[in-house]
Amino acid sequence: MINFFNTGLNQQQFLEQYWQKKPLLIRQAFTDFVSPISPEELAGLACEEDIESRLIEEHGQDDNSWQVTCGPLTEDDFARLPATHWTVLVQDVDKHLPELQYLLEPFRFIPDWRRDDLMISYAPEFGTVGPHTDGYDVFLLQAMGARRWQIGGQPIREAKLVDGLGLQILAEFTVEQTWDLQPGDMLYLPPHFAHHGVALNDCMTFSIGFRAPTQVEMLDAVVNNLLERQLGKAEYSDPDLLLNKHSSEIDAQALVRLKQMLHQAIDDAEPILARVLGKMVTETKPSLAALATEAATELEEVDQVHALFEQGEILQRNPYFRFAWSANVISGQLYMSGEVYEVDVQGVKYLPLLTEQAILTNSDWQEILKNQSSALLLCQLIAEGGWFWA
Repeated sequence: MINFFNTGLNQQQFLEQYWQKKPLLIRQAFTDFVSPISPEELAGLACEEDIESRLIEEHGQDDNSWQVTCGPLTEDDFARLPATHWTVLVQDVDKHLPELQYLLEPFRFIPDWRRDDLMISYAPEFGTVGPHTDGYDVFLLQAMGARRWQIGGQPIREAKLVDGLGLQILAEFTVEQTWDLQPGDMLYLPPHFAHHGVALNDCMTFSIGFRAPTQVEMLDAVVNNLLERQLGKAEYSDPDLLLNKHSSEIDAQALVRLKQMLHQAIDDAEPILARVLGKMVTETKPSLAALATEAATELEEVDQVHALFEQGEILQRNPYFRFAWSANVISGQLYMSGEVYEVDVQGVKYLPLLTEQAILTNSDWQEILKNQSSALLLCQLIAEGGWFWA
């Protein structure tokens, strides 16, 4: 078993004891950590047109003292800022700066398709986004300076928020634990645990978030896929119907039948559930769509790809696309950007190569060539920009 940082736990023990259960503070998770990006570089990203960013300012102590500015930010935005009480946040830095993806490697024991992004924030003293909850798991790595985290004791499912803000700030927040994090320290928080981070000095925090679809989102996706495949057409039936005293009443038995009917629809959808989930979790964020498709090219034939590999060229996986795969007894499915691609059952062994590796070399290609459906699939992924020549 691989150790989970320096906690004395292995990865499986962390999953069993903490994952989606309770917070965990990890001192010096990254020993002698030095941020690979400077505040100035982060500000530069926040000013770029295609990069999602926010500037959050706190102008006082009352509930209406918050101001949110969505990017792209400008030099004037930064020039007018006071010395304290503001935060700039930039999303998807792992995609915009692929050289930072090494920071995500220690978390890959959690499925890649669960991971959202690496968000980086910078704040001077007293900078904060207010007490809030998140609907996802998050690891908060202190990268520079110090931040004080106050944590609630129990997950909050129905949070009472301050009205009229562009932020999800809690109207009520009860602190159970307080921790000061220094560079290299990391805090894990399960979904819905209230937390409030305040910069003690100029600080940067790296947030590695893991998203999860809601029940409504999954049900909607299942219904859409049932419609696409013309499934789920069974009608409401009541062969056990009894005489009702009131002809317009929807009685308890009708609701039981309805529930059974919906359960049956889910059971009938079981053969396509992997497809539903794969399409959903690999959809490209709207904010990244334009960047993702920049690498698209004309469809290359197998012999063209072969020639380029023979010349020493290397393929690089597009960081703006999400990938996943699944398999059954007759075939394998690769999911990219909400689409499904098939390989034959012999091609399943190559799906990890096509979805998990950062680069493909000629030696990888020689393996992939052993299965025609996998080689053809790689050609298609190149054409759609999922892989591109580095």
